Amino acid sequence: MTHYDELGVAPEASTVAIRREYLARARRVHPDFHTDADPNTRAEAEREMRRLNAAWAVLGDEDRRRDYDRELRARERPVVRERPTGAPSPGFVPYSDDDTDYAALLDDAGPGNGATVPRAVQMAPPLLLGAAVIALSAGLVASFPPLLAVGVICLLLSGLSFVLTPALAVMRSLDSDQD
Repeated sequence: MTHYDELGVAPEASTVAIRREYLARARRVHPDFHTDADPNTRAEAEREMRRLNAAWAVLGDEDRRRDYDRELRARERPVVRERPTGAPSPGFVPYSDDDTDYAALLDDAGPGNGATVPRAVQMAPPLLLGAAVIALSAGLVASFPPLLAVGVICLLLSGLSFVLTPALAVMRSLDSDQD
């Protein structure tokens, strides 16, 4: 039961209408009006008054009402999961050394003809970066300028290939889209 149901008003009701309904209900169920009633009736009136006060405390304050409305909308939206959390994506294509074209096996292959960047081109940036780190480290330890120069060249080539490899992949996908 929502605070709106408790007060008997619509969620789009104005603050004035909500206050009016709160006061009308509070006058009917306030425990002070049930002093002559049996203890069970008085206890029920106290519980009802607590629920009315809780509803008014939220709906009477604009900020709290806004937060409450946002919470109600979030509760009403169903959570839809296509697959359990932690399960692999249906579009997952495993790495393989054989020539199996996994993208062709999928029914929902994306746009283009599945043209990919060759594995050697994909591996060039991290391999060049590793070579640069090793060459620079060895060149600094040995104080050997030619090795430092090789390290700097590998580092520059690595940076360039980190930029060009994705660009190549985009160009290949655009080419395959036009076919």
